[in-house]
Amino acid sequence: MMKRIDDWHAKNAMQTAIIDGKELVTYKQLEERVQDRAKILAGIPQKVILAPMSNALDQLINFLALIRANKVAVPVNAGHSDQGLQDILNQFEDPLVLTDIHTISEKAAVPFDSAEYASPSDLAFIGFTSGTTGQPKGYRRTHQSWIKSFEGTNALIRQSCNQNTTVFGSMHYSLSLYTLMQTLYFGQTFILNPHFSTKRLIGLVKQTESLTCYLVPTMIHALVSKLEVQNEVLTENYTIISSGAKLNVDIRRKLYHYCPNVQLYEFYGSSETSYISMETVQGIPSDNSVGQLFPGVEVVIDQPNAEGIGEIQVRSPLNFAGYHRKGEDCVATVACVSTGDLGKLAGNSLEYYGRKDDCINRGGEKFYPLEFERHLLKLEAVAEIVVLGIPDAHYNEKIGAVIVWSDHNQAMSLDEVNTYLSSQMSRLAKIDHIFVVQGIPKQNNGKISRKQLLHELAKERVPSVI
Repeated sequence: MMKRIDDWHAKNAMQTAIIDGKELVTYKQLEERVQDRAKILAGIPQKVILAPMSNALDQLINFLALIRANKVAVPVNAGHSDQGLQDILNQFEDPLVLTDIHTISEKAAVPFDSAEYASPSDLAFIGFTSGTTGQPKGYRRTHQSWIKSFEGTNALIRQSCNQNTTVFGSMHYSLSLYTLMQTLYFGQTFILNPHFSTKRLIGLVKQTESLTCYLVPTMIHALVSKLEVQNEVLTENYTIISSGAKLNVDIRRKLYHYCPNVQLYEFYGSSETSYISMETVQGIPSDNSVGQLFPGVEVVIDQPNAEGIGEIQVRSPLNFAGYHRKGEDCVATVACVSTGDLGKLAGNSLEYYGRKDDCINRGGEKFYPLEFERHLLKLEAVAEIVVLGIPDAHYNEKIGAVIVWSDHNQAMSLDEVNTYLSSQMSRLAKIDHIFVVQGIPKQNNGKISRKQLLHELAKERVPSVI
């Protein structure tokens, strides 16, 4: 990846590589700063170095310097608690934390005795997710897997060096790092943001030519809500690439209403697989569609039911190189990844039905939360909704709907909700309980955790959850 960035430095040294507020960093300046730090890092014996990341230019340069110095970069949240950071440190034999490039040599442990990732490999970095248990889980990403992903994106959405690209998530997230590296790989300009705000996003759309925004659905929801309140229409031409969760139909419709000239692409994938498919339909795609398979990606549906729905398994050159294990040295791309997602293939198109663990077993009959959510979000009365399984002694699980009403004066009764569903759904299904809330909590990455939401309901002693 760094060689390609070197090529852009050689071709157009004075082009802007990164914009951080009022500071513009050219490819020449970026190369000089990265090289200076890489020289310091190359003299340090430790192979594994943790890089605390917030949305600061200095920390981006540290990350790039680690890759340049052929170290194993481990980007972590700069806002981690001491315990959170220690949980990650404990997973390595003799790691070092890069807090200050000027003092890191003094902190390097001597003598150093670890063979962890000592052998030459294509490993670029190790990222951490919270994992299903809540404990940090390291996934390994190689240079080649991302380069193939960049080239696949270019085949679907033609890239040019005069584009400006931005992302609003914290820079330790896989999507944010991916956006940064892809932008520099194609010689484009990366716009750094301190945090997400609709004001900042709207301002960039109005002021920036050839803009591509990498957003998660909750950010797109916030954007259209802001435009709706302000009764404002953005007529500018720009691109949104949505990733991280399925974008619901209602938000799509509103986005096209308030941003009539937007080009919207929706990628489906994960930290482990990179991209699996891309929805290129400009308008409203068919229910559950997540588009065409990404170039080079093969999907197998494991143990499909009578409707053809089963777990999505991915064979792809974009797959990760496995999960990190303490003391391990071997790095190889995982041939097949079981995603934990439910889906269905229709030719080269993929449909998504949610997480396997989120499937609700009501008296032996399986229901998918997305079935309910996509219909109920069409109602003007519903602002937000999450459908989840509620533990039940008789049915095993009942179906609960956590709802934020658009207007509490227009709230619907349980009977009214189920009457509406009976006219919309292809099979007999109903909501058993409605839980009215003021807002649905999101994780730091903008996603919704059904497990956490169920825990919150139990904590508030909702009778049917206890």
